[in-house]
Amino acid sequence: MRHKQVLASAEVIKSLNDWKREIVKSGCYIPFITVRKVNKIGRRHWIFCPRQKRQVHLLSDGEFRAYKILLWKPNVISVEEQFALDIDETLDIAVAANLIHPRDWKTNLAHVMTTDFVVTIRLDDYSQKRIAYTFKYWDQIFKRLDNGDVEKIKARTWQKFAIEREYWRKRNVEYRVITELDTTKISAWNIEYFELSHDLVASADELKEFGLAFIESWTIEPRAELQDHFESVQHRINKPYQRVQSLFQYSCLHHLLPVKTDKYIRLFRAVELSL
Repeated sequence: MRHKQVLASAEVIKSLNDWKREIVKSGCYIPFITVRKVNKIGRRHWIFCPRQKRQVHLLSDGEFRAYKILLWKPNVISVEEQFALDIDETLDIAVAANLIHPRDWKTNLAHVMTTDFVVTIRLDDYSQKRIAYTFKYWDQIFKRLDNGDVEKIKARTWQKFAIEREYWRKRNVEYRVITELDTTKISAWNIEYFELSHDLVASADELKEFGLAFIESWTIEPRAELQDHFESVQHRINKPYQRVQSLFQYSCLHHLLPVKTDKYIRLFRAVELSL
C-alpha cells in the first residue's frame, strides 16, 4: 500500500536553511531544536558545556545522561545534539521505502527530522569518524514478553529510525539506537562528580605519580574506602588532600585511571579498578 505523499512547506525549508546559515555565521554548532522551542511536558536541560564551551539543549533526563556519557568517551572530539537532517533527502528515503515521514497528520506537511546526537571521534591514525545516536527510553520501543523474549513496539518510531539509518548510511556514518540501559544514572552521576575537576592543570609527571600511588594503595587494600586511598596517596606523593581528590577526578574523567563506574563513586565507599 502506497502512502499519501508528505510535502515540505516553504516555512519548514526556510527554518532549515536559516539554521545552516546561523551555524556558519556564528562559527559554532547550534542545535536545531532548543529547549525554548519544545512545548511538551517533561524535564529539559539547557546547560553550558565546559568542554565544548557552548550552550547545549537536551530534551529529557535520558538525553542529558546520554550527552554526558558520550561527551567524555575516549577520543571524542565533539557532540552535536538535535542535529537536523536534510528534509528533501529524508522525504525521498521515506518514499523509496514506502514509509510515513514524520508529519503534521492534519495538514500532511513534513517535519524536519533530527538525530539526537552526532558524535565525532578521533581514531588511532588521527583520522576522524562520526557516529549518529538516537536516544529512546527502553519501554518506549521494546516490550518484554511473558516468555522472556523482547519484541519491538511503536512501529511508527521504528520507521523513523529506518529513515535516519538510511540517511546516515548514505554518508557512511554508523547509526545507533541507545536507551537508558546504555547510559545509566550511575555512570552519568559519576561523570558529573569527575567533571568538577575538568579544568585541572596538571603535568603528565604529576598525573603519572598520582596514578601509580593510587594503584599501589588500592592493590594493598582494595576494600578500603575511597577517602582512605586519598589519605594514603596524600602521604605518598606529599600533596594536599583536595589536590589528590582533584587528580583522581581528572584522571577518571580522561580515562587515565582504570576505575569501574558501574557503581556510585563516593568517598565513604570502596572503589574497583580493572587491572
